[in-house]
Amino acid sequence: MTARPATGEPAPRTATAAQPRDVGRRNVASIMRTVLAHGPQPRTRIAELTGLSAGTVTRLTARLTSAGMLDELPGVLGPAESGRPRVPLDLPTARNAVVGVHIGLLRTTVGLVDPRGSVLGQAVHQHHSHEPAQLVAQAALGVEQLIGELGGGRRVLGVGVGVGGWVDTDHGTVVEHQPLGWRDVPLGTLLTAALDLPLRLEGTVRAMALAESWYGAATRVDSAIELFIGNVVGSALVLDRQIHRGPRSAAGTLTHLPVAGARGVRCDCGRTDCLQAVATDSAVLGLARAAGAATEGEEIEDLVRRAGEGDHAVATLLRRRARYVGRAAATLLDLVNPELVVLAGGPLLTPEFLPDARRELARHSQLGEQAPQRLVHSGLGPHSLVLATAAPFLDAYFSDPLSFERGAEHLVIGA
Repeated sequence: MTARPATGEPAPRTATAAQPRDVGRRNVASIMRTVLAHGPQPRTRIAELTGLSAGTVTRLTARLTSAGMLDELPGVLGPAESGRPRVPLDLPTARNAVVGVHIGLLRTTVGLVDPRGSVLGQAVHQHHSHEPAQLVAQAALGVEQLIGELGGGRRVLGVGVGVGGWVDTDHGTVVEHQPLGWRDVPLGTLLTAALDLPLRLEGTVRAMALAESWYGAATRVDSAIELFIGNVVGSALVLDRQIHRGPRSAAGTLTHLPVAGARGVRCDCGRTDCLQAVATDSAVLGLARAAGAATEGEEIEDLVRRAGEGDHAVATLLRRRARYVGRAAATLLDLVNPELVVLAGGPLLTPEFLPDARRELARHSQLGEQAPQRLVHSGLGPHSLVLATAAPFLDAYFSDPLSFERGAEHLVIGA
């Protein structure tokens, strides 16, 4: 996947002047991404997997190991070898890490992730305000504390930040986040001022789609849609293994997608039966309270628990939400025709209702009974928010490692 250039980078040089340097950078990225994808590999195998010449791989990996970007592991003999052992190369996961920060409606989650996507630990900070300056200060303090507690001498390469709603990635702006009450918040600028680390800001759902492509359910496909249902709703399109953002990064917005067969629930936009108004966690809570099935202090996890204990009214609401999700998935599947639709968020807390979503998907999609085969669960695991928010930075790092390595510019010379 192609990373966006870091803010403040110099303008590209002419194609003729930049060509040897750009080729070298691409070769470095290819080697690093191959080791990430296939695990520790000897140089001969890296050459086979990348299509680079053995000489190029030997030169570049020598320089990469010298710069601390790759580690040499103890040599092993191949099955038909009796001479010098092969020396596998691996990423220095014990020395490098990335911070992931998710700013949600109720809490900010901060975690430390190694380059292979293993979450080393996380901390959760409850919100006491939705003011951008206060949430940025809370996030910055959380990052500082986390690095102090879990860094263990690792070099922190940078920070990935994810937030819901409409995020203009190019300009680092949260254009709209209705639950937080944000509009045109320059979050990237605020975070950059608060954190003395390279930073990548991305919408949460696009960040999750990136993470699925690197580490989760979509690692083996070229096209997928991430469908997220939480306190916000949204989708992200991965086409030819690249995130599609569109102008102002507005692609994938589902907030006001009309839901067929909903029951006249009014949305904040003034219309009725928007996906946001009937399927988000907060919408389900609101409907439960209006029906007398939930109290003000309860959260979605309380409803999930009560449904599991046999509360019929709550179970009906959650089952209905699952059906709405199936209808939304049908719209996305028919419109884009991806290999997979990856479902993430609140509906996964009630797997007993997912058959309802699959039946609605089959009923509303032109693919019929074949459609449910393309709907899969997120593969990001219990620390999905941290892994997802680290993913935009990791994606940028593996697309151009040298731009994030101090003193490593010399690696591309003569490559």
